[in-house]
Amino acid sequence: QGKGNREQQFYLWFDPTKNFHTYSIVWRPQHIIFLVDNLPIRVFNNAEKLGVPFPKSQPMRIYSSLWNADDWATRGGLVKTDWSKAPFTAYYRGFKAAA
Repeated sequence: QGKGNREQQFYLWFDPTKNFHTYSIVWRPQHIIFLVDNLPIRVFNNAEKLGVPFPKSQPMRIYSSLWNADDWATRGGLVKTDWSKAPFTAYYRGFKAAA
């Protein structure tokens, strides 16, 4: 089992709130690739031969949520939430999962 609490942040080169973007994860035995608009932004190669654990057999799940991001997701509060834009809504389209 994984330990959790190992979140990572990816600082994008654009404001993701301004337009619709496609976020993808390609998960293969060789690597895991995170893409935005079909552009790879992070690649995690399988380095098990070097002793680095790689998630390949643990059941996975996908979930999404909206939360008050005043600290962790806002660079320690440097990026303020504009509450005048509330309520906040997330939309999903074209969701595909392949097992």
